[in-house]
Amino acid sequence: MARSLAASTSEFAHRQTGIPATAEGRLAVASRIAQRAAQYGIGAHDLIFDPLALTISADASAARVALETIRLIRARLGAPCSLGISNISFGLPNRDFVTSAFFTMALSAGLAAAIMNPFSLEMQKAYRSYMALAGLDESCRDYIAFAQGVEARSAPAAQTGAPRRSDAPDGLEGAIAKGLAADAARIAAALLETGDPLSLINEHIVPALDIMGRGFEEKTVFLPQLLMSAEAAKAAFEEARKKLPSAGGAGPAVILATVKGDIHDIGKNIVKALMENYGFQVVDLGRDVPPEAVLEAAVRRNVLLVGLSALMTTTVPAMAETIRLLRENKPDVRVVVGGAVLTQKYADMIGADHYAKNAMDTVRFAEKLLK
Repeated sequence: MARSLAASTSEFAHRQTGIPATAEGRLAVASRIAQRAAQYGIGAHDLIFDPLALTISADASAARVALETIRLIRARLGAPCSLGISNISFGLPNRDFVTSAFFTMALSAGLAAAIMNPFSLEMQKAYRSYMALAGLDESCRDYIAFAQGVEARSAPAAQTGAPRRSDAPDGLEGAIAKGLAADAARIAAALLETGDPLSLINEHIVPALDIMGRGFEEKTVFLPQLLMSAEAAKAAFEEARKKLPSAGGAGPAVILATVKGDIHDIGKNIVKALMENYGFQVVDLGRDVPPEAVLEAAVRRNVLLVGLSALMTTTVPAMAETIRLLRENKPDVRVVVGGAVLTQKYADMIGADHYAKNAMDTVRFAEKLLK
């Protein structure tokens, strides 16, 4: 049986009339092989077809025909395909450039396996990039791990910031850094059995977020990691929130917002929960909030305190613009700012009324101002 199938495969590549020049012609050969295999009880899905990649240096249509053949075999026969990828670039200089680009195109067309050099950096780049782009790499974890391990880069990133995930601390901070939401919630719940929620927030959650924020700024942490860490921090904070005492929400109204360009709201959410538990009515505008939207809400609700949050230095200008608009159009409002990248110097420079080092600092300033 194996010999019969091997003969059929050989026919696919070496028919007396030569290799079919069109995708339809190659599909016809593949269909005959599938029919022959079926006589032996082997379905097309158990076969692997080679659509044949010929060099583009001799035939400009070679890549297009090979890719179309993959699509046809996948669609009409339901069978996987394999290719000798490097054939496509035979006779060309710097072959990996062309080979890796073709590899990406073939994967997109439905290629299931490849005969290739697994040690080629260009091929590794193509494969890891494709998997991330195709949604086959959850949160781009494998791509990030690969990219961080590549030594030869055109613009090396600074290595002085947050630890990589493999070097992350243990405990709750480690779970947050690694983006493990379930573990973060479990560890937080265990810590709260003997500790208080404010200590959990200030000594574990906030420091972990600060580390990840700095790492993002210094390009040792990347956006998928940052977002996963934020989700883990939210899971831990939810456990802390359950333990916070509630004082209702009938007090003065306060607006909170994460500024334009910043999509990270865990810090703001911590402040929100604490302020609500201390009796304030919190108007939460969410994240990535334009300066004009903050002003409009402040005027419409006639609030006397606005809290602005930012995690990234790139969004500090938006915070400054928001404060400028409030000063010009609602001079009686006071602005408190906070976030991983903020300092007293930054706060003074952009005209804030108060810099909050942590969530409780915001609450204390609000109580002093409004109660």
